[in-house]
Amino acid sequence: MYQRKTTTLIKSLLLATLLSNILIVSACSAESSNTPILSNQSTPAEIYELGLAYYEGNSVPQDYEKSFSLFKRAADQDYAPAKYDLGTMYYEGIAVEKDYKKAFKWFQQAANQGYSKAQFNLGVMYHEGITVEKDDLKTFKWLQRSANQGDADAQHHIGVMYHEGIGVEQDYKKAMEWYVLAADNGSFDAQNNIGNLYENGYGVTQSYTKALDWYKKAAAQDLDLAQLNIGGLYENGYGVPQDYDTAFEWYKKAADQAIKKPAIALVDWS
Repeated sequence: MYQRKTTTLIKSLLLATLLSNILIVSACSAESSNTPILSNQSTPAEIYELGLAYYEGNSVPQDYEKSFSLFKRAADQDYAPAKYDLGTMYYEGIAVEKDYKKAFKWFQQAANQGYSKAQFNLGVMYHEGITVEKDDLKTFKWLQRSANQGDADAQHHIGVMYHEGIGVEQDYKKAMEWYVLAADNGSFDAQNNIGNLYENGYGVTQSYTKALDWYKKAAAQDLDLAQLNIGGLYENGYGVPQDYDTAFEWYKKAADQAIKKPAIALVDWS
């Protein structure tokens, strides 16, 4: 985790969303008002869509077992999104016994077909050594493939790897480039980390003003770490008049956000 160079030590989240793609099946974001009816001529995509409907309980009773069966049927016809969701169900133990090896197998198949979310998850599993030996080079390879397809989380984490020198030579300028891409694609964590680079002058001209601007962008989206960082600037009077009351307000906002967060396991790339 990042440590503040010039202010009170504050933990900066490197990969707060690292498991988000694993913990949430892509089915959760799909919406369908009409449940498709399958026939012998149904395409893998149609089979998959019905699986999503059963997963969500959208127009049909929610049934994870039927969802799994339909995902498997579509996956057996080489449909990458279905392979990804099968991997997720094995990873989480939804309708089946939790099995990381089978999760890895399905993620790998989907990733090899160019499916961005599966590529991201392979990167996670290689970094954490889940069923495979930890391998930062493979972590970087798979995250970069996902990042090159515009996945904001992957772009952010590639930035983290350059920032920290994980699997690659430390390079703050490249970290900034990836953070900016991720921030442009909506990553609040990347916005926070851009602020970190500006605050400490890593690869850029040091600027508390720019750091505060970026922290505020992330804080406006309720990112607790950005709120903590703003509090640190006010507590120490860096780029702003020292103001303990304002610092306290920001720290309280961060604490309130932390309380609201669900208790899920987050990966720490320290």
